[in-house]
Formats: sequence, structure tokens, C-alpha cells
Amino acid sequence: MKKVYSIVITDKLHACADFYTRHFNFTVVFQEDWYVHLVHETSGAELAFMAPNTASQPPQLQGSYPGAGIVLSLEVENAEQQFRRLAGNPDCDIFLPLKDEPWGQRHFMLQDPAGLSIDVVEQRDGEAQSA
Repeated sequence: MKKVYSIVITDKLHACADFYTRHFNFTVVFQEDWYVHLVHETSGAELAFMAPNTASQPPQLQGSYPGAGIVLSLEVENAEQQFRRLAGNPDCDIFLPLKDEPWGQRHFMLQDPAGLSIDVVEQRDGEAQSA
């Protein structure tokens, strides 16, 4: 395996691309009407969005993401700094304010235009490590 990335099926793929490029330093590396592929400028992490009901895709890939059941975790150096940067921004729907957890994380959560939950996480002690 060379890499792993998620593809979120949504009719808001271009709004999502704009959201991640403006707020999280992703760059669009491929874009068509039906598909957008992003790469993070520093980490190299990848994320993609695909339109529903794309004729070239099998039936299992026709429906849109329903807005529940997936969390995208973005690990950062300083969650408080990121929270202050994004709080009050009209297109950043923060539904969990900045919070310290007993297992060693500081984080907050928001949703992207497709309804994908994003957990912006800072690891605060040596016991809690990301995979």
C-alpha cells in the first residue's frame, strides 16, 4: 500500500474543496465537475470529494454522504490557536467548543459543507498518540 485517503460523496464537492483550502491549507491537485482531490501542503495528507450519481461509478457510489457516522481527525500543534482562528467564521460550524479531555487531548469539532464532522486535535501528553 502506498497511501490511504477518503473520498466523500457529496453534491457540495466544490464547496468542500474551498473550505479545506481556505481553512486547513489543502491544495487542489485534481479537479473536474464530478471529482476534486486535495493534498495538505505540509503533511501530504489527502482528501477527495466526488459527486453523487456519477454515471461512471457503480451503484454503491451513487448516494451522497448522509452526514453522520464519520469523523475526520486533523491533528495540529496548537488546538487553541486553530480554534481562535476559526471561531466566529460564518462558514465554520463549530459544534463542540475547545475542550481538554482527561485522556490527554485538547480539541474542538466542526462540520464541513458536506456535514462531515472534523475533530481538530492536539495531543497533550505522551500517552495519547495518533495512529
